[in-house]
Amino acid sequence: MSPERPDAAKPRVTLREVALHAGVSVATASKVLNGRATLRSSTREAVTDAAQLLGYEPRRRHAEKPRRSIALQLQGLDSAYEMGVFAGAEYAARRHSVDLLVSSSEGKGLSRAWMTDVAARGVDGVVAVVAPIQENHARWSRALSLPLIVVDPIVHGNGIDGILTVTATNWEGGVTAVRHLLDLGHRRIGILVGPTGSVPGSQRLEGYFSALNQSGIPIDDDLIVHGGFEEHEGEAGATRLLDLPQPPTAIFATSDALALGALRAAQEREIAVPEELSVIAFDDTMVTRWTTPQLTAIKQPLFSMGQVAVERLLALAADPDSFAHPFKLETQLIERGSTAHRNTIEGSGASTSS
Repeated sequence: MSPERPDAAKPRVTLREVALHAGVSVATASKVLNGRATLRSSTREAVTDAAQLLGYEPRRRHAEKPRRSIALQLQGLDSAYEMGVFAGAEYAARRHSVDLLVSSSEGKGLSRAWMTDVAARGVDGVVAVVAPIQENHARWSRALSLPLIVVDPIVHGNGIDGILTVTATNWEGGVTAVRHLLDLGHRRIGILVGPTGSVPGSQRLEGYFSALNQSGIPIDDDLIVHGGFEEHEGEAGATRLLDLPQPPTAIFATSDALALGALRAAQEREIAVPEELSVIAFDDTMVTRWTTPQLTAIKQPLFSMGQVAVERLLALAADPDSFAHPFKLETQLIERGSTAHRNTIEGSGASTSS
């Protein structure tokens, strides 16, 4: 029998051997050596003495990789629209085992300090919803190596260059909304537009123009009201339209919240919807089913927009040169009770065009 080489590796002492020597179960030995249980001192001593005597060395656990994370910034936490996007983002993050760090800018947008802070946390990137975007945001994103994707941005200057966006087919949705009203016989159609610089709001307005032009109906600037996307702004805008000498017989509200405001303005003037005024919304969040009548709406896939934003951000973080083009998801018309054929309001003399 040949002598053992001095450098021959000795067999590793197993936990089972420690347990046998100490006269306890493997589970008890494991609990003692991992400090996970309160046991009698005699049992702890027996196990630790056996481990020391036999030269037991616990297996070193591989260091766990930190979980990936994405920062999701919303403008607020009380919007049905943003909660729809959030639901899709959360689903995608969970599906890819990524932590979603949610914060609210309270309407202030993305600051350099905030982006620097989240970059220092090692996040994979940022998804911002309805954020005001300027040229410096693309510059900060590059400087911090912090990929940025914006859902339905509000653009100031040339701020959209170099930033990946996720939106819906807003122009097509605007065309569909106005054509629906035209098919119902409406010719005097008002529109409540979002804030200046809103990419989706501008695209929906362009769709409004296109549908009217294709039908040979001249554009009336009095029927176009700019503002924000909030309910109180919809009420104020609709009030302005309904107080015109020749008010519209239909209103296209470019968000659900604006449509809610339009319904309130009509109710205060005892204008029946849809008998005297048709109202069509854009978003199709849950609130469209809570109104009386329920709102006809252009449905944009908010859940899918949030999901796509997270998935594209993860791909962008892995390969900064990929997916440089904007993403547009399809909209569709959902007909409910707030739109109908032009009827009694025309008979009242409020509309003279045809």
